[in-house]
Amino acid sequence: MKKQTHSLPARILSMLLALVCILGLLPGAALAASPDSIVMEDCTHNGVHYESAALDTCWLHQMKFDYNGDTVTGFCADHGGGMGWSLEGHEWNNPQPISDPTVKTMMAYYYAHSRGIFTDQAHALGVDEVWGSDYTWTMNAWVQAIIWRHEQKTLAADPVAACAEELMYVYNNLEHTSYTSIDDVVDGTSLRDRAQYILDLGAQGVWGDCEVFEYTYAGPGSTQHPAYDVQGIIIGNLTVTHEQYELTVKKVDATNPSKGLPGARFLVQNANGTYSKEVVTGADGTYTLSPLDANTYSVTELEAPEGHQIDNPGPQYVVLPNENGKTVTVTFTDTPEITSEGSIRKVDADDPTKGLAGAVIRIDGVDNSFTGTYTTGAGGYLEDVPWDTMPIGSFVATEVTPPTGYTTSSDPNKVRQEFYWDGKSDVDLVFENDAKVKIELLKVDDSDSPIEGAVFNILKDGQIIGSEATDASGIITVTGITEGLYAFVEVSVPAPFARLTEPVVVHVDQADIDGGGTISVTAVDHELPNLTILKRDGQTGEVVPGAVFEVKGIHHGYHTDVTTGPDGTATLTGLPVDSYEVTEVSVPDPYVVAAEPTQTIWLGPGDDQQLIFDNLKQPQLTIAKVDAADSTTPIPGTVFRIEGVDSDYLNTVTTGQDGTVTLRVAPGTFRVTELSVPAPYYLPDKDADREQTISLNAGDEKKVVFENHKAPELTIYKVDSVAGAPVEGARFHVTYTSTGEAADAPESYDFGEIITDASGEIKLHAQGQRLYPGEFTIEEVAPAPGFQLREPTKQTVILHGGESKTVQFENVPLNAIIVEKYDSVTGEALAGATFQLRFLGGTSGTGGTIIGQKVTGKNGTAIWTGLTAGTYVLEEVDPADGYSIIQSSETVYLADSGEQSVITVRFENMPDGNLLIRKVCATNPSVTLPNAEFKIVYADGTLIGDSNGVYRTDENGEILIEGLQPGKSVVVTETQAPPGFLIDTQSQTVQIKEGRTVSLTFKNQPKGELIIQKRDSTTGRPLLGAEFRVTTAAGCEVGLDGVIGDSTLTQNGIFITDSAGEIHITNLAPGAYVISEIKAPQGYVMDQASTNVVIGEGGDTQTVVITNSKAGSLVIDKRDSLTGEPLEGVTFKVTTSTGEYVPDENGYISSNGLYKTDKDGKIQIDGVVGTLVVTETATIPGYSIDPATQTQTVQVNPNDTQTLTFYNTPSTTLVIEKYIEGTTTPLEGVTFLVTDSSGAVVGPSNGEYITDENGRIVITDLEPGTTVTAREVKALEGYVLDTAPKSIEIKAGEVQTLRFYNEAKGTLVIRKLDSVTHEPLAGVEFELTYAEGGYVDDANGHLSSKGLYKTNKNGEIMISGVTGTIVVKETQTIPGYTIDPADQSQTVVVNPADTQTLTFYNQPIGGVEIIKVNEADRTERIPNTTFEIRKVDDELIDTVATGEDGRVFVSLEDGAYYAVETEAAEGFQVDPTPHYFEVEDGKTVSLTVTNKAFSGILIHKVDADTREGIYGVTFLLYDSNKNPIGQYTSDDRGYVYIDDLPSSGRYYLRELENEGYIVDEQLKTVYVTDGTTTEITWENTAITGQIQITKTSADYNSMNGWPAGTPIPNTEFEIYNARTGNLVDTIKTDKNGVASSRPLPLGRYKIVESKAADFYGLDQTPIEVEIEYAGQIVKAAMTNKSLYTNVSIKKTGYVEVMPSQQIRYDFSGIGNNSTTSLTSFYWRDTLPTQAVRLDKLVTGTYNVPGNYKVVYKTNLNPSYRTMYDNLSTQQNYVLDASPAALGLASNEVITEFMVVFGVVPANFRQVEAPQVYCNVVSWLTGGTQFVNQADTGGVYNGQWIMATSRWVTKVYKPSEPLPRTGY
Repeated sequence: MKKQTHSLPARILSMLLALVCILGLLPGAALAASPDSIVMEDCTHNGVHYESAALDTCWLHQMKFDYNGDTVTGFCADHGGGMGWSLEGHEWNNPQPISDPTVKTMMAYYYAHSRGIFTDQAHALGVDEVWGSDYTWTMNAWVQAIIWRHEQKTLAADPVAACAEELMYVYNNLEHTSYTSIDDVVDGTSLRDRAQYILDLGAQGVWGDCEVFEYTYAGPGSTQHPAYDVQGIIIGNLTVTHEQYELTVKKVDATNPSKGLPGARFLVQNANGTYSKEVVTGADGTYTLSPLDANTYSVTELEAPEGHQIDNPGPQYVVLPNENGKTVTVTFTDTPEITSEGSIRKVDADDPTKGLAGAVIRIDGVDNSFTGTYTTGAGGYLEDVPWDTMPIGSFVATEVTPPTGYTTSSDPNKVRQEFYWDGKSDVDLVFENDAKVKIELLKVDDSDSPIEGAVFNILKDGQIIGSEATDASGIITVTGITEGLYAFVEVSVPAPFARLTEPVVVHVDQADIDGGGTISVTAVDHELPNLTILKRDGQTGEVVPGAVFEVKGIHHGYHTDVTTGPDGTATLTGLPVDSYEVTEVSVPDPYVVAAEPTQTIWLGPGDDQQLIFDNLKQPQLTIAKVDAADSTTPIPGTVFRIEGVDSDYLNTVTTGQDGTVTLRVAPGTFRVTELSVPAPYYLPDKDADREQTISLNAGDEKKVVFENHKAPELTIYKVDSVAGAPVEGARFHVTYTSTGEAADAPESYDFGEIITDASGEIKLHAQGQRLYPGEFTIEEVAPAPGFQLREPTKQTVILHGGESKTVQFENVPLNAIIVEKYDSVTGEALAGATFQLRFLGGTSGTGGTIIGQKVTGKNGTAIWTGLTAGTYVLEEVDPADGYSIIQSSETVYLADSGEQSVITVRFENMPDGNLLIRKVCATNPSVTLPNAEFKIVYADGTLIGDSNGVYRTDENGEILIEGLQPGKSVVVTETQAPPGFLIDTQSQTVQIKEGRTVSLTFKNQPKGELIIQKRDSTTGRPLLGAEFRVTTAAGCEVGLDGVIGDSTLTQNGIFITDSAGEIHITNLAPGAYVISEIKAPQGYVMDQASTNVVIGEGGDTQTVVITNSKAGSLVIDKRDSLTGEPLEGVTFKVTTSTGEYVPDENGYISSNGLYKTDKDGKIQIDGVVGTLVVTETATIPGYSIDPATQTQTVQVNPNDTQTLTFYNTPSTTLVIEKYIEGTTTPLEGVTFLVTDSSGAVVGPSNGEYITDENGRIVITDLEPGTTVTAREVKALEGYVLDTAPKSIEIKAGEVQTLRFYNEAKGTLVIRKLDSVTHEPLAGVEFELTYAEGGYVDDANGHLSSKGLYKTNKNGEIMISGVTGTIVVKETQTIPGYTIDPADQSQTVVVNPADTQTLTFYNQPIGGVEIIKVNEADRTERIPNTTFEIRKVDDELIDTVATGEDGRVFVSLEDGAYYAVETEAAEGFQVDPTPHYFEVEDGKTVSLTVTNKAFSGILIHKVDADTREGIYGVTFLLYDSNKNPIGQYTSDDRGYVYIDDLPSSGRYYLRELENEGYIVDEQLKTVYVTDGTTTEITWENTAITGQIQITKTSADYNSMNGWPAGTPIPNTEFEIYNARTGNLVDTIKTDKNGVASSRPLPLGRYKIVESKAADFYGLDQTPIEVEIEYAGQIVKAAMTNKSLYTNVSIKKTGYVEVMPSQQIRYDFSGIGNNSTTSLTSFYWRDTLPTQAVRLDKLVTGTYNVPGNYKVVYKTNLNPSYRTMYDNLSTQQNYVLDASPAALGLASNEVITEFMVVFGVVPANFRQVEAPQVYCNVVSWLTGGTQFVNQADTGGVYNGQWIMATSRWVTKVYKPSEPLPRTGY
């Protein structure tokens, strides 16, 4: 056992913690006061003894005494005295107190634990364990020994040591240990510390107060122990006092401990579980519990206050009592949940979007101790403010130091700001600083209105320092100004303005810097031109929408297509200035493109021009089909074929319901042929009657009419010969013979036998066989039953087209009854009445037999024949329609006289009556009213009609009801009035008359109408946009429908005048109304607030005219006080008398109410009224403001214009102007030196001035009488410097001007030509130098490489901006040519504004030039065509390919050759024909070879919305005769290429099927010409659905705290077409974890996760889904496992080593702690080669089966080599890594080794620990140290995840030996 020494506090703490673990609690008590005597109750020896150095042999015994009636342990007073069980019952008395504190403490300690009597402190500390009997024996022996040491007088000198010694002896004996020192450690604590701890607690009263007494023996003694030998007894009286305590739980904010937090919930429990209570902190953040017993209490926070999070989820332990007394407070801190953000920003006061870096701001807590000073960084934001840890509370932010170039605001509110930080509400503070010096650029249009959004690059001394856009006031403010030249270069400007081509320049000198303030400059933009294209009908002038035009800029490459809108126009705004070609590309049906479709127009700045294109419509052809007998009768359904006579047009059409078909066709001649006609019509027999030819020109509207006859109709009618009644059942035979009139008629036809029907008819044309013109033979072959034949029985009839004939036959009736039916009023015969005949038998009878029913025919008769004699009853069963029965039956008797008897009976019917209801206006009965609703019933309540008696008046205001019963009364009631009328509630009654129409008239009172007209009070002009409310006199608002109240109001109850200045309100009930104007039109003021109007009882229309006066205008006129000339660009501020900014009539307010004078020196503000204050704020250079008239006030009244005139006095000013020679175009950026007559420079910057965007320099404050000289010292690039100075004498009070001009530099053109053909040669190189030797630059100083230039495709080099003498030398020609030394170099002088041209020629060398061209267009050259050049004996000389110009040259020796094409260019067919040629005398032979382009069709099938190709669409190809010739299917890009066509010409295509799209079944015509591929883009409309993916967390994510099932945002997916593999959509989940695709066509798709959200692993398992029907949303749910990436490794080793010894390193914790697999996983050890050499490796084992290898590097080979391979992770290897085992060189050592695993899963880790053994080199110096580093890592998603561990080892250094002392 090792000895350890601990400090006293550590020992006490250790023992306390040990004891706390075993505590219990028993009720406390106190022993009674000390008695005079005690009696032994028991004395026990256990026979055990031990040896003590101080006491010798000690026997363990235990004695119990009666102590005031209680049994208490006593102790022997003298070591070695008599004592035993024989003394039981004996008495001891004469108690003497013992005051030794150690004895008292140890006895209290013993009594407390053996009897369970503890103080509150003991309970609180947890030292309240009640001993068991065995332990009590041990502790009894220890306390007894201490008492004996007290009696020995060996205790007081060192009580702790004495107690510890005796404890050691007791412990050694009882536990059989052999401790020899009290400082030996037992169970973590030394014996000395144990004794010290117990005594310390006793001194603190923890064990209680024990009074100790020694009693003397008073008994007789015993045989074993005589009285003189019995020793005294030491016994104690333990007193323990219990108190009550108070515990306060306090919750505070972690960031601000002075802030108590209410609402925190805690659980308070004592250590033994007898006390438990939940509490919640109050308003001050505390909760106090009392009274509490002494104990150890745990306080656990269960729930944090709102807005906070628990800092310590575990319990805090509190001991009651503790050193703080009876009241103990335990404090918990909670960190507020920070959900908000804090931002403090420093910005430029002029441009709040510009953040300022470098400002220093201090933040001080008001109610907390926080303080910090921080500096603004990029963007002006205060950096490093600890918002997440700042205390919750109030703060003050104070600006300490402003940014460089800025001043601290004088406004204290802008320097110091207060804020409150609670972590929940965002803090957003902005501090503003004014720049010391600012430049302000004002951007305006040519009317001086500011332009917002113009972007400028800002340069200082040629370097870009920023890029900004003008604000709403057209201003850019630049701060941080220092001395230098500033330029504003416009990058972009909003439409419709043109970008400035010259910079705006400002020179800032030191005087400007010192003076501070704002330097203002102005830039003006002009609008780009506009073009309107108008498309009209050339005949009617009507506009034509949908025409497409191509618009091309001739010079600057502008190109677009436009389409005319509904008004026939297409307007292009903001076009670049240029000439334009406008070409009509296509026109909508039915128009044709004009013969000359192109117009040219020039558009200059500010232009707004119009081009008009007139077109004629395609000719319109109408084919009409009419009845030949009645041309007004159309024939629908007739089919015609239309063929082009001079074209391949072919179409088939069918006439509509009006018998016509109209279509538009291309101009030409057409043949129209009738193909078929619907029944009952037939085709004419002659072709001439079926075919017509017509010629049509553009604009024609022509009609061709075809006539057809109907098929004839033939009716056979059979009647009886007596009454003419129809006879049913007669049999006829009919045959037909054609007369050749109908083309499709049969020669003959037999209809067979046919029987007449109940109407006595045979309609031959209705028998199912179509009739044709011809001859029909009809023969009656048998009469009807009850009849006999009557001649003629056979008739022949001839029918022509359209004829309808009836052939009548008669039969003689046999014994018949005939009924005749007549109208009772008119006497007309009535068809359609039904009668029934009953036979009664004999001459009388009842009931009878029903013979049958008959319906009267067209002559009103019906007949029954073949009747036997007897009595019959004839009954009318059903009258004719519209009639009522008068007599219902008649009895008839047929006599049996032996002759045929025919009796006729007459019946009459009474006709129904009609009712006509008329609805008219009460005030004008001539006005009929539709849509009035009535309820109509019979007087007995029976409803009339099929709609519950409800009828509505028609457009004529009438209701006609027919078929009403005569004699009955009808009641009519109006239930709903027509719109705009009052209902007539009075019902009317009328009686229906037989066969007559009775009428009723209802009248309605009309409602009124109100017209409000808004007019200009002066001009009477209608005013748009005035707003009104209309109410009744009672205040109810009126809605648009006239209903009074709130339910149907207009928008907010407001009426607004239209473009005619009117409001129409109809449907108003009579009464008084109030019209209130609530808003005048823009630019006007109200003349009166309200107007009254009354709608009369007659529903009249009232018109009210309400006027407004136009608001006034203010004109500000600015002029030179001396000359009266207007001054442009002077700035004024316009406000009302109350200080508000004044807008113009369009509501526009310039920035800060500022306006600038225009070129006429004026500002006009319209639409203003009232008192206005006008202040001049800035004038122009050369002028000063007169303070006396700087501000003027004016009153502007309605319809009034007020003018204020301001004057400025000119100062003494010089203006220098710079222009291009011969123009008025100013030059910006030209530098001048200005000096006076003495040669001294004028002004700052050493007298240098630079012209502004107006080419102007303005110099003020010059001394009158001084002569000033200006000289140009630096010109612009491309211009010649004008070195001639100009001088002028300065005159007082005048503005004087010096003008300078610059000439443009010249241009040099070099041309390179073939010396034979004079064709231009591209790619020839030239070197250009000046005569003095410098290289010639291009584009104003931009050098090519060493002055080298190459000719372009036109064989030219053009260099502009050069002047002087230039030497041009040809340095390199192209293959096939040689340089002619005679003219290889030429010299030319180029003057300003001059163009010089040099021409060089090259001589072609011998060989062949092959030019490849298109056979169809020989001007088109073909590149990339490969040829072989061979000799005539087939020897291959070269293989070459044509270049971009379709040309290739091959130099050849004289001889015979041929060239053969081996590979054609894309889209062309190979021409295998050899082309022979011969090279002679070094000349070049030129071959032009043609290629024929493939003839084919390229179909691109695309989605109509996405334009993406559609896979798998099947097409059928037809030839010109519509014979199918091939079937093709689109590829994965939607293409079909058909290149196997038999010939050029016309083809047809039909789409057969596809997946996911609506099939386009329209037949398409395709024309293919030789050598071309016809391309067709064919759209399909997708049948779509959508894919919706829900992504949730698969498990709890410890990184973000999301539980399983939480939706995951920001996961990205790719959706692929499952067939083609094409990517069709990329989607990302939203905050709800849902990602939805765009609409996708039906089909199968594959979903692949492409990017996982943060802290989640990527799951690339594809999911396939299918969209099966339109509108389907296919839903897929996916989960991601949480992702945590972490690796670990720990390396340990020897702390100290000696040279030449072996060292071992141990590795632990090697693992992939990630929740995902890692690739390229390894662990590696980098060896300190200056200290160790690798000897062997112990690999360790790993928890996942697999294989790995070990690789290493050496000092001589930096590449990895394999040490051992194919090692198993499940086996622990010992690998020899010595130099001998690895075969290393003598000077070669291993620098590192790496264990490589490849892919490892999540939670991959070591099991058995790897170890590395190394040998320490012998030459290490003592006292040094070396470091060994190990690392591990793996790759996830392309990123390395790594960890490193280091171990430092010292080299042992022996101490110096002590000096010897002489022996």
